[in-house]
Amino acid sequence: MPAKPAARPTTDAYLFGHVSTGIIVRIEGWFPQPDGYGEIIETLENHCGEATGSAIVLARLGVSTALEGNWIGDTPTCRGTLAFLESRGIDCSGLVVKPGYQGVNEITISDGESRTVFGRYGDLLGTTRQWEMPNLAHIEQARVVCVDPSFGEATLATARAAKAAAVPLVTSDAPYESELAALADVVAISGELMARDYPEALESEAAREELFEQYLEHCAGLVVFTAGSRPLWYARGRSGRPASGRVPPGERRELSPIQVEIVDSAGAGDSFRAGLIYGLLQGWSDDELVRFASAMASLVCTTTPGCVNPPTLKQVRELLESSSF
Repeated sequence: MPAKPAARPTTDAYLFGHVSTGIIVRIEGWFPQPDGYGEIIETLENHCGEATGSAIVLARLGVSTALEGNWIGDTPTCRGTLAFLESRGIDCSGLVVKPGYQGVNEITISDGESRTVFGRYGDLLGTTRQWEMPNLAHIEQARVVCVDPSFGEATLATARAAKAAAVPLVTSDAPYESELAALADVVAISGELMARDYPEALESEAAREELFEQYLEHCAGLVVFTAGSRPLWYARGRSGRPASGRVPPGERRELSPIQVEIVDSAGAGDSFRAGLIYGLLQGWSDDELVRFASAMASLVCTTTPGCVNPPTLKQVRELLESSSF
């Protein structure tokens, strides 16, 4: 009797993580000092969270995407976020609307070059569990898996399932000594993580280099350090294997970001991660997928709010063609 053929992936990208509802308040000039004053330019509805932002961008690029994560609030605004995501063609069947639950809400203050987020993430991540565990069947049926780093056992369950199914895993802001960083095929490290956990890396170039080396020693996959307007760094971990299209293990490369007029930097990291996922789906080289992710993040910074109105594939390609980086 002939062997039963292996099941083919049914989803391009599976994402597990934050699903939030909020607003972006854009202010004129810089974020004010304590007891200062800021002039509001506009207030915009936002559908946000790391996984959510990446999912919206991927859907815009024509990628079939499934999204799971924290519970959806039993409120009109949170249900509105769910309806918005479904309207973009994102598979939200794994998201649970919890009766009586207020949902994850945030307010982002954006001054153009930076953003400050106010939310209830301490309650979400530091009290009782407010999410379902990942659907392992969905992970096995995906071509790429992406997981937010802060959901404890749910994060690790997602990462382990992806590795067991030999599905490429993308994540962000995982500590270099963590199991998640070791399992990831691509890990993007933001300036936000450095400011919180490794502040010396933002104050000293030598400290940043030392931190980068720690990631290369602990990781096998592609490590990318983003840093706003500073050149980003990327390299394959030293335990990785050489392969066609990959940066040689331990060889650091740099890429200066495209200079654009920033309107709203909220969602830059989410869209960068989406660009990495898209590049993996296309089978691109490390250089190509990092360039694409950087261009995507640059364009998202020229729009508002966040990732809600992401650029098209044509717009990203045009920016790449017109840029010398």
